[in-house]
Amino acid sequence: MLEWLALPLAVGVAAFLPKGKIKDETIIKQIFENKGVCIKRNDVLQYPNLKSKIQCEGYTTYLFSMPYGLNTEDIEDVLSAIKEALQKEVEIEVDGYLKMEVFHEQLPKKWDYDADLFRPGTWEVPIGKNPKGILYHDFDKYAHFLVGGVPGFGKTVFMKSIFHTLLLNNPADVEFYILDLKGGLEFYKYSSLPQVKAVSCNVYETAEVLGAIVEKMKKMELHFRKNGYTNINDTPIKKRTFVIVDEGAELSPDLKVGEEKKYAQFCQAALSEICRIGRAVGYRCIYGTQYPSSKSVNMSIKMNIVSRISFIAASQVSSRVILDDIGAEDLPSIPGRAIYKVEKCRTVQVPYIDDNMMFKMMEERKDDLIDSRKSRNHSTDNRPTRNRKN
Repeated sequence: MLEWLALPLAVGVAAFLPKGKIKDETIIKQIFENKGVCIKRNDVLQYPNLKSKIQCEGYTTYLFSMPYGLNTEDIEDVLSAIKEALQKEVEIEVDGYLKMEVFHEQLPKKWDYDADLFRPGTWEVPIGKNPKGILYHDFDKYAHFLVGGVPGFGKTVFMKSIFHTLLLNNPADVEFYILDLKGGLEFYKYSSLPQVKAVSCNVYETAEVLGAIVEKMKKMELHFRKNGYTNINDTPIKKRTFVIVDEGAELSPDLKVGEEKKYAQFCQAALSEICRIGRAVGYRCIYGTQYPSSKSVNMSIKMNIVSRISFIAASQVSSRVILDDIGAEDLPSIPGRAIYKVEKCRTVQVPYIDDNMMFKMMEERKDDLIDSRKSRNHSTDNRPTRNRKN
C-alpha cells in the first residue's frame, strides 16, 4: 500500500543548509522522505534507493531502484519540490528504475530565433533549448501539435515561429490555412504570401475555410486510393498543408449561442476529421488555446494529437488538459518557458521571434517565397471572400 506522509516541510533541512555544503543526492533523498515517496512493508518504509551516479557533460544522472507500488506519478508529484530545492532543471524517466537527470546550468530566460535554426527541405522546426541542446519537432513523424498556456507567455509567438520555419524551410511545397480567431490580429498580416491560402478571422469565415479544406482532403484521399498510396511519407508527393488554429476556444460550441453555435459545431467536426485522417494525406493541424479546458479542446481532436507543448498553466487541471500531466502550473513566470511532451516531458525555452524579425528574414528570401509559387498563378481578383484564395 502506498503511504504518503504528510510532513509540514517539503524540502526540509535542504532549504536551510548553505549552498555547496550538501550533495544533490542527499537533498533528493531528504525530499523523498519529507514527501513520503515510499511504500510500507512489514512496518518498514521503503524509498527509492540510489544505485548509481554518472557524471555526464552538462548534467549528472542518478539511477534509483523503485519499490514495487511506486510509479511515475508518485515521482512527478514531487518533481517541482526537487527542482526548487536544487535550483536546477531536472528530467525524470521511470522504466523499472527511476532515471533522474540533474542539469548543471539553468535554461536561458530568453533565446532569440536566428537563421541557423532552419533545416531546409525538412519538416523539422525548433521547439526550444534545453540543457542537452536544441530540440526539434518533425511534422512528418508527429503530424499534429497541441499548444496551450495562459495569455502573455509565448503561445502565439511560438506558433509564429513554427509558421515561419515551415515557410522558409519549404517555400515551394508548403501551404497554410490559418484560423486566426483573435480577429485576424496575429496572422492576417501574412495573408498576401502565396503560401497562405486563407486567413479566417471569425467562426463564419472559419467554417467556410474548413469546409474547403475537408473537400480538398477528400479529393486527396481519392487520389491516394487510385494510386495505391497509404501514407504521404511513402509517396513522391512533397506538398504539406498546415491548418493553424490560434485560439481554439473561439470554436467551442459550449461557448457560443444562436447561429454561431451551429457554425462552431461544424468547425469542431471538420477539425476532428482533419486530425483523424489528415495525417496520411499530408494535412497537419497546429491547435492552440490560451484557455485549456474540456470545452476549448474537443476530446476527438485531442486524442489524435500526440505532440503537446504547454506554457505556464493556470492550474493542474489546465496542465492535464494539454499534457495529460501536471507540471505546467509550476513553471516559472518566464515568457517562452514551456514543457514539451511527446514520449516524455521536457522543459524548454522556446525561440523568441517577432513580426519585424519575420518580415526581415522573408525579405531576404523573397525570391524563394514568390518565385517558387509562380506556377500556381495566384490571383486576388476572383476570391470568393476577402481572405480566401482560389
